[in-house]
This record gives sequence, C-alpha cells and structure tokens, in this order.
Amino acid sequence: MRKINRFLTVLAVSAASFSTQAAILNSSNGHYYDLVTFADIGERLDWFGAKSFAENSSFNGKLGHLATLTSAAEDDFVWNRLGAEGYFLGAFDTSTLGGNGTWSHNSWQWVTGETFSYSNWLAGEPNHWQDGSELTPNNEDYLVYGWQDRGAGVLRWNDTNVDSSYIDDQGNKKYTARGFVIEYEAVVSNVPPATVPVPGAFWLFSSVLAVFGLHKKKELFANS
Repeated sequence: MRKINRFLTVLAVSAASFSTQAAILNSSNGHYYDLVTFADIGERLDWFGAKSFAENSSFNGKLGHLATLTSAAEDDFVWNRLGAEGYFLGAFDTSTLGGNGTWSHNSWQWVTGETFSYSNWLAGEPNHWQDGSELTPNNEDYLVYGWQDRGAGVLRWNDTNVDSSYIDDQGNKKYTARGFVIEYEAVVSNVPPATVPVPGAFWLFSSVLAVFGLHKKKELFANS
C-alpha cells in the first residue's frame, strides 16, 4: 500500500504545476484572498479540484475555501485588487434533468452555506449555455469571473461547467478559467457548509490526486 501511495504522489506532483501570489488582506472583513493560477492549459484543476485544494489550505491560522463574494464591496476588492478575471469562485447551482428532457436550474449556493443574496451576473447570465450538448458536455453549474474583453467590468459573473471548457468550431476542447480564488477566514461554527452534488467519479479521483500532489509539491518547495 505504501508503494501505491508513493507512486500516486509522484504521479500527481508531476502532473500539477501551479503558481500562487501572496495572500492579500481585506481590512473591511479581516479575510485574506489568494489567487492560484494554472501554469498552462495542460495542468489544471476542475472546479471540484479547486474547491478541495482551497479547503485544504490555510494562511495565518485561517482556513481556506473558494471565495464567496457576498457583497459588492467584497466583489470589488477581489476583482480590482487581485485581478481575478477568469478565475473560479465558490458558488454552484443544482440542475436536474426532467422527464421531458429539459433541465431545471434550481438555486445558486455558496460553498460555505452563506445566504446567496448578492449577485453580479454579466448581462444574460447565468444562461446555462447549451447544457448537456456536444458544445457544453457538462452543465454550467459553477461560478467563474468573466473576461474584460467579453464585457466583464462592473458586471462580471459568469456560469461555467465543471472544467470551464467548450468545444470550438473546429471540434477542439478549449478552456476559459485560468485559476481560482481562495478566501481565508476564521471558521464560523454555526453555518454548515453546502453539500455540492457530484457529477461523476473519475474526475474526483483525478482531482484528489492533483490536490494531494500540489500540497506535497508546496511542502517540497517550502523545505528546499
């Protein structure tokens, strides 16, 4: 068993390479925020992998989670101070397929269980574009910051699928997210975290490997 674990660790470390910037304090709420950027298109995490990575991270004694932007002030801080254009955030939707073949999109939630009362969607979003089609193989049930060249500015949220991918006109799979935002804060014991529906098993295995490897890699660099 030890040999298998060692092999999986080496595999994960070799498959994942990320850069992070120093966490930045938001003095208005006492939380820290950090960007984790995918090194290149071949080495990335999906939204669930990003969520796991964030929740296994800590900074200055505060635990991490994907950033939950519950006010305009917090949203502006992350967008303007961190330059978080194109990064995964900590919200998800729960979609169900009805008997008539149409999707029902139920309600957006924060991973922390906080009330989803503030939103800042781009015009026409969330649109669940082509959910379940060949163009969008899995549903757009996850929150990501939009891109300025596609209209993001004062309004900036977009819905995306689990790995932020789409199929272009030539049939090639393309990705839009370039990383994710971690928010560090003290644990709020009276707010249970939200339960996120799991779309499949294989991606979860891959994400866990990548997250485990990333933390091992950070430890190696920290001790070198």
